[in-house]
Amino acid sequence: MCKSPCSEILLVMDLEDTLWKTLKGGYKIPYDVSRPLKKLRNADNFEDQQAIFNDLWENLHHQGDVGLASYLAVPQLISICIDKRSLDWNFIGLCVVIENCRINNQNPELPAEYDDLYFGSLTKFEKYLLLNFKNIADRTALRLTLALFATINGQPGLGRAIENLDEDVLREFLDRS
Repeated sequence: MCKSPCSEILLVMDLEDTLWKTLKGGYKIPYDVSRPLKKLRNADNFEDQQAIFNDLWENLHHQGDVGLASYLAVPQLISICIDKRSLDWNFIGLCVVIENCRINNQNPELPAEYDDLYFGSLTKFEKYLLLNFKNIADRTALRLTLALFATINGQPGLGRAIENLDEDVLREFLDRS
């Protein structure tokens, strides 16, 4: 069982807020991410969660593009992950991919009014993952956790390298050394 993160409360935008319906995702068109996030929050089996994650992966980013829906999904994903005491690679991976896309100049800037929410949630997630680091048994989750740590600590290039360094690429890289 994962350890609970400190006693801090993670504030997120209410999933009932009508603003969600107007926010754009990875395809640069409105994507109401509140719907799958509500389902994810209430999902209690692996198959349901995977179907929801497939939808989120498909719509929150597309070929390096993200939108405000993607950014505001991050605090929700982190809150849901921590509430479920999960170490599922999908939570970590979506957050690191969205953060890497946010840094890219081709994507919209995060509006200043959401800075505390967005960056505060990433800090909270970092603490949660550090607290549970030894419990991360899945290789993908571990790799993405390391990528997230590098990215949010000012090393986005290293974070992207770690993110893309799956087993096949790692084996090829080590064979060249």
